Amino acid sequence: MRRIKDGKIYDTDTATRICGTGNSLSTTDFGFEDSGLYVTKRGGYFISGRGGASSRFAFSDGDGYVGSSGVIVLSASEALAEAEYHADADIIELQFPGMLEEA
Repeated sequence: MRRIKDGKIYDTDTATRICGTGNSLSTTDFGFEDSGLYVTKRGGYFISGRGGASSRFAFSDGDGYVGSSGVIVLSASEALAEAEYHADADIIELQFPGMLEEA
């Protein structure tokens, strides 16, 4: 998927996929989401995917909400939070080394 937001190109073909961020719900479920967390070559983070009428990709059509697809731009801290929820420690340490510290 390729989208442009605020004059910047977000392209899943040229970005690195960090981890999946979707769920295992059926495509007929309103909460269904098939998505991934990506980082661009210049360090921009985004989620790309599609989802049902109750997913983060939903939008109002005036009568209610419908599923859709798209790109959600994230800050580095938002991307780290997504990775902490969806990825294992090795991937997080590889992708966010400057943002981590020992407890």
